[in-house]
Amino acid sequence: MSLLQLSKQLLIECDESIVRFHLYREEDREPDFFQDVRPHAYKIDELLLEWEKLVWTWIRVKRPKYVHPSQIESLLESMKQFIVQSYYKGTSKKRFLKTIHSSKYTLETIIQAISEVGDEYED
Repeated sequence: MSLLQLSKQLLIECDESIVRFHLYREEDREPDFFQDVRPHAYKIDELLLEWEKLVWTWIRVKRPKYVHPSQIESLLESMKQFIVQSYYKGTSKKRFLKTIHSSKYTLETIIQAISEVGDEYED
């Protein structure tokens, strides 16, 4: 999968996390960790691992203007956390939404940069 495709998929996951967060709050229920949370978190971790490899190479080769290493590190850590947090009604709504907003901004910045400099490169 390309960096652009993975970035778009992660952006969709941000929106799905918000929907899931509201759903679990409305239904006032707790998830089954082993059936719901863990499998989904592992799936996203795998996507993030693949995305991370591609994005670091892309940054090194293409040197995009508005994408910085600290943003990438923050996004990786934030997504791992809010994916799990989206299942729990006790999660702070304000902090949760701010974290997702920040992650979406970074992903949108990367998607925009890809449209400007491309995501194809030679190692």
